[in-house]
Formats: sequence, C-alpha cells, structure tokens
Amino acid sequence: MNDVSSTFYTISPVHACFLLRDCLQRGLAPEPLFDGTPLTRTELESGNAIIVGDFLRLLENARQYTGDETLGLMIGRHTNVAALGPIGGAAATAPTVREGLQVMESFARLHASYIRIELVSSLHCLSVRFRYLVPLGEAERFHCETAVLFIQNYVEMLTGLPLDNAQYRFSFANPGYPQAYQRCMHSALSFDHEQTTVEIPHPWLDLRSPYFDAETWNQAQFHLVQRMNEQSAQSDNPFTQHITALLHSFEPPLPAQHTILERLHLSERTLNRRLQLEGTSFRDIKAEVLQHWARLYLAETDFTVEAVAAALGYQDTANFRRAFRKREGCSPGEFRKSGGQNGDSQGSLNV
Repeated sequence: MNDVSSTFYTISPVHACFLLRDCLQRGLAPEPLFDGTPLTRTELESGNAIIVGDFLRLLENARQYTGDETLGLMIGRHTNVAALGPIGGAAATAPTVREGLQVMESFARLHASYIRIELVSSLHCLSVRFRYLVPLGEAERFHCETAVLFIQNYVEMLTGLPLDNAQYRFSFANPGYPQAYQRCMHSALSFDHEQTTVEIPHPWLDLRSPYFDAETWNQAQFHLVQRMNEQSAQSDNPFTQHITALLHSFEPPLPAQHTILERLHLSERTLNRRLQLEGTSFRDIKAEVLQHWARLYLAETDFTVEAVAAALGYQDTANFRRAFRKREGCSPGEFRKSGGQNGDSQGSLNV
C-alpha cells in the first residue's frame, strides 16, 4: 500500500489514535495494529505527524483485525477541528461557516497536505469537494466518510443546528451498511459520483458563529499571507490560486478588491505587485470567475439577460452584451439557445 507519494505526505496522528482507542475499547491488544509499520503505541501517542502510508497500513490492519467495515464512520463521528491543529484553531474561530471553510481550503493547499479541499459555489449551494493526492485504493472510502462527517460536525458546531438539508455525494459504490449511515449522517446521500462532495445550501454559509475570535482569526490571516509569500519563491502562483479559490466560493455579487485586502491585511499596492509578478491582476481573476457565473446563469436559469447583467454587477446591459459577445463569439441569447454548449470562449467578462 505504501508508494513514493504516500511516503512523502504526512498526516496528523489523531485518526490513528482513534483506531488505537477503538481497539482498546473492544478489549483487543493493540500490537497487531502496527504490523508492517515502524510505529509503536508510544510513538503514536507522542502527537507527532505520521507518514500517510503508515496510516493506510494501520487502517487496513484495523479493518482486518476488527472485521469492521465502518471504521471511516467511527473516525468521522469523533473528528472535529482539533484534528487540524493550528488550521483547526483558525476554522473554529472563523466569523462564519463560509469563512471557516475558506481558511481550511487555503491552508490545506499551502501546507501540501495529501488532501485538497475545493470550494465551488453554484446557484443553490456551496460544493465542498475532496481530492486526494495520494493513491488510497480501497481506503479511499474510509477517508471520504471521515471527510464528509468532519464537514457535518464543523457546520453543526458553528451553528448549533443539525445539517439536515445538505447533499452528501460519495465517489464509491454503496458499501451496503445503510443503518450505519443513518445513525451518523444527517443529510441525504448518494453514491457512484465522480468526486466526493458535500453540497451545503447557501443559507448555512453566512450564519454568524458564536465562537468567532477576532484576534485568533486575524493571526490566521497573517499566517496565511506569510505562507503565500514563502511559496512565491517557488513560483507556485500562491496569490493567484488563493484569490481565484476565494472568489469561486462566493456567489455574485463577488467581493470587491478592498474586501479581499481587508481580509488579508494587505495594501492594494502589495497585492497588485504580487499578482503582477504572477502574471495576472485582481481584475483578470475576477473576470474569469464572472465568466463562469455568466455561463451558469444563462444555461441553468430563466433569468432575463438584463437580470443576469445586474447580478454580475453591470449597470448597463448593453455593456454586458458587448463583453459577452467579445468573449464567447455569440450573444447571450444565442448562447442560451445553444444550451450553453458554445465552445468559442475568447476571454473574460470585465465589470
């Protein structure tokens, strides 16, 4: 199960400690858990990060040892933001659910975690998508179950309400233990999707959290910018990636540049310089995201062209029509009649 990629990435020992605790609570000796790994119980309980490949072996050992196929659900039920360390501290003190998810996405990407969290807002929900950078094989099911329950636990912690109207979409076939899912998952779920995703309806996203702590939250933003500055030396375009991901997690009207500047505690000059070094600008990034929304509104709603233009921030519909034709090679009406399948996109909307 170990390979080059799974020996490069590390993971918090929290989930492995859940496996250890589960064995002990079942009255089982813990030693078989560590077969085929360099780990010991003492090392695991030291709190240090472990190699992903070693965790995968621990998980497989636990599955065979206990005969329990629902270990992912067990881990997920008990997982909370404390499992993310400093990132979890930032998410726990975020002003809203949306901002907490945004900081998870940002730090997961910058810390080279074995998992990527991708946030994409659509007409009715924010999709929280999970992508794994390490081949997980059969263990992917356990990771996906844990990840979905983690998001459920997080939203419910911040809001104090059961997340009962989301959609949980899993990338694997139905494993055949529906009662186990019913006991711990509060929203509808389905299987055999391309990617594991939690779809959270918009009303949840901007609920204020009683745990918001301005000092901790601001420190997290400073640390985030520091990490992006460090990665700039590696030519990874971290500021472009961050602004793009951030804007994709909002619905129109998209945040203005000054809102992003306040969030990151950056001056306009500093952000513009960083983005210029990466070959782009805030205006260009925002235009790309607006392009996505223009196509979405025209293809999936019956909004008038005037309503679409207003939703995207245009005060003059004629300007929107001209910009859209320049970008797509057709008018908004023609694009809609084609079923949103036009493939001659030439550029981006600019507001």
